[in-house]
Amino acid sequence: MASINPNSDRQYIDTLNIEEVSNFPKYLKSIELRPFRHILDLKIDFIHPISILTGSNRIGKSTILIAIACSHFRFDKRNPSNGKLERFTWGSIMRFTKYDKQLSDWSYWLEYRIGTKIEKKRGQRKAATNKWNGIAKKESQIKDRQVIFIDLDRISPIRNSAQHLYTLAKQAPLSDISITNKQKVFDYLSYILEENFEINKIVQFTDKDVFRYKNSNEYSSYNSASGEDVLTRILIDVVEADRNALILIDEIEIGLHPKIQRRLVDILYFIARTEHKQFVISTHSPTIISAFNRKSRIFIERQSNGILKSISEISINAAFTKMDSRSYPLINLYCEDDISESIIKRAIVEIQNIKNISNFGEFINIIVSGSADKTHTNFIVDKRTYDARKIKTGYACVLDGDMKNKKDSNSNPLYPTDALLFFIFSDRAPEKFLLEKFLINNANSTLKYHLENTNPHALFNKMVECSVAVDRNNAFDLCWAAFLQTTEGVQYFNELQLFLQNICSHFSPDL
Repeated sequence: MASINPNSDRQYIDTLNIEEVSNFPKYLKSIELRPFRHILDLKIDFIHPISILTGSNRIGKSTILIAIACSHFRFDKRNPSNGKLERFTWGSIMRFTKYDKQLSDWSYWLEYRIGTKIEKKRGQRKAATNKWNGIAKKESQIKDRQVIFIDLDRISPIRNSAQHLYTLAKQAPLSDISITNKQKVFDYLSYILEENFEINKIVQFTDKDVFRYKNSNEYSSYNSASGEDVLTRILIDVVEADRNALILIDEIEIGLHPKIQRRLVDILYFIARTEHKQFVISTHSPTIISAFNRKSRIFIERQSNGILKSISEISINAAFTKMDSRSYPLINLYCEDDISESIIKRAIVEIQNIKNISNFGEFINIIVSGSADKTHTNFIVDKRTYDARKIKTGYACVLDGDMKNKKDSNSNPLYPTDALLFFIFSDRAPEKFLLEKFLINNANSTLKYHLENTNPHALFNKMVECSVAVDRNNAFDLCWAAFLQTTEGVQYFNELQLFLQNICSHFSPDL
């Protein structure tokens, strides 16, 4: 067996031309569902030999895997009654009771390449007859490729099985886990667990296998860590699959430590490279998501109108943000003070309302940093260290307008132009230009004096002292409303919104 070289395997697979027939003679290119069960309209393109489906619960990841599997004549899955890999169909996977209602026809399409031939075929279940047709039915299924579906049945610990299985296991003789591939399983398990392992099968009863593990110790599945059995079952099914097979794994991370997940990923890359096996895997694991190339990652989300949307090549942080925005913002946005923060938040709310981008504000972590120098320095440090970070949080900066024309001792711009740097409107402090717009229709000689002579950061307090506003927040609201009544105010506000959208697109183009 060729040796596992994680860096080489990754580089090879991540840069591989999947359209070249010799690289992957058999390749699933896409699936469309329109409509199918609760999915109204969704298309997913598989642009990497190992595709990772992620997103929240109840968005159809398992449905997608099942639809792919049931479109193949050689869809093999462990039979719960005897434990053998057997051919499964829609009828054996999706069962209906009188409480399961289908109100419309369900349709889906698979686009496939076998050699140089590309085909797109439809599968369907008719609501009127409850019958499957197209590639959902035996006569039209894809027959040239084996499909293995590894679902959540694998995670049930042997110790929770029936007493009869334990009785059989106590005295059963050992047998090989595979006739031809046992050494591969040994090698892969040893690599992942970083210890030399041998495995034998003690007994099989229905879909349960009891294994004997031998390393520096010797023990059975009854006394193994649950992750060892989960890992062994995955490896056996993957290894035993045909060369060029399509392997579907539901929630691959279940029962596995993050470090084990990463080393399992190394094995999948190696198998994809050496045996041309294609993988489609669902996961919620940050470890799994971050372990794969950008082209592997596909995020499925429900939009505010209820329609599902797939986002290909999503950044790690965008995926994390969509799953857990409190822990994983997409961008750290540095600004000087609370006034800048308030302006930015107004723009975010407008984007969410007008552009219908749900939870846009959760992508951006606003960090008030103090002086312009400190704010810009934080931005530059993030920019310099970004490529070296394991979890990459984007970076951007908003400075007050009076910083735009500042020069250093050599007459060079103190804060050079940058696509990720934005200056608040005008060449003055925000408080100044906001109060100026307010005074156009709200004349006040005292405030006019302070506008011309007082430190800008004190101006909103002066509005409170003059009984024009009840507090600083109210002062900002009054000035901001006046500013948006002007043509230049609307133009500036649109520019700020565009900047915020652009920085998010910069760090996650398909967001």
